[in-house]
Amino acid sequence: MNENKQAILLTMSVLAAYLYLQVPFLHYYSLQTFALVSVIYLLLQKRQRGRFSLILPEGATFNLALLNFAFLLLTGASGSLASSFFAITFIQLFFLALNLPTRAALLIALEVIVFHFSVSIAARSDFVLTVAEWSNLAALPVVMLFYVFAKLQYEKAYQNSLLLGAETRELLRAKSDDQAVAEFVSSLINRRLPMLEFLLSFPAKNQVAIESEMQVLKRDLNLLLRQIEKKDRTGETTVVTGVDLSVEKLVDKVEIEVIEGQADDK
Repeated sequence: MNENKQAILLTMSVLAAYLYLQVPFLHYYSLQTFALVSVIYLLLQKRQRGRFSLILPEGATFNLALLNFAFLLLTGASGSLASSFFAITFIQLFFLALNLPTRAALLIALEVIVFHFSVSIAARSDFVLTVAEWSNLAALPVVMLFYVFAKLQYEKAYQNSLLLGAETRELLRAKSDDQAVAEFVSSLINRRLPMLEFLLSFPAKNQVAIESEMQVLKRDLNLLLRQIEKKDRTGETTVVTGVDLSVEKLVDKVEIEVIEGQADDK
């Protein structure tokens, strides 16, 4: 669900809670409605996650709207800013900051502040808030900004850790490919080339052995190149600079020497 739809759904939950509390008959059953909505929320959580859980699954905006509606009912029906349950509003803001994009979270937090201000003012005949109520109201934006800041810092740290992990894996893959190429070149220089040089000393007598050695050399080289190309196709990019080209040049050089040796014998 995109950010606009999330904001609209959460705004509807705030408006629904406010309108619910304005109806005297419904206001009387606010705690029962809170309990019913909480049960529905937990059942939805169990259905989506396979177990009872308070943490919202990713993309569960409807669940968040239910939770937001339930929290507003509980605090709004018990006095709003003067409610004994007002501390639960900070938990509500935490859920909003955690599960919504930054702009949507700030918008819904502003609506929650307006909700509590409106309900508290309407409940007083003189339309005047106490110092404690003003203090609770002023704490809401401060706490919400802190939550949003903490979330952004966490996301930044998490992205940096993912980037570092990806770079580390890429470095290990590059080292692995470099090591494989180095082992192939070492084998070529230390064992294969001396053997070919020896066989080329008598090319007429060793023609079969020379062809066999060349086939083994080509097979090993093709196997190495296929392994590197396979990693490239799967997105695991490896960087081997200049080594594979030098190996191919060595093989070409050996093939040229074999052909020249056969020509000299003839």
